[in-house]
Amino acid sequence: MFRGDPRSFETESKAIEISKLAINKGFDKELTQEALPFLIMPLMHSENIQDQELSVRLFKQHNLADNLRFAEHHRDLIRKFGRFPHRNKTLGRESTEEEKQYLQSKNAFTG
Repeated sequence: MFRGDPRSFETESKAIEISKLAINKGFDKELTQEALPFLIMPLMHSENIQDQELSVRLFKQHNLADNLRFAEHHRDLIRKFGRFPHRNKTLGRESTEEEKQYLQSKNAFTG
């Protein structure tokens, strides 16, 4: 809805909070394989490494291999940069030289 606009991240912390609350209540065990990724995705899009590790663990635990591949890539970005470099422009953050190199690579996220 707000792609390329800082407003696209305004509700991220609320989504993460709701996701964790639902997981702590065991709702991840009640959802279908089709619905479950939507519960975990806020964690995968967090710039917090603990959230990233939790998303990877949950995708593994629930045998969601396609999602797991993306979660591992997201986690690896946070491990390496401490943030998502593809958000820098939108959020008005200065990119490091290493982030600029990543953003020009074939593995870069653009959204």
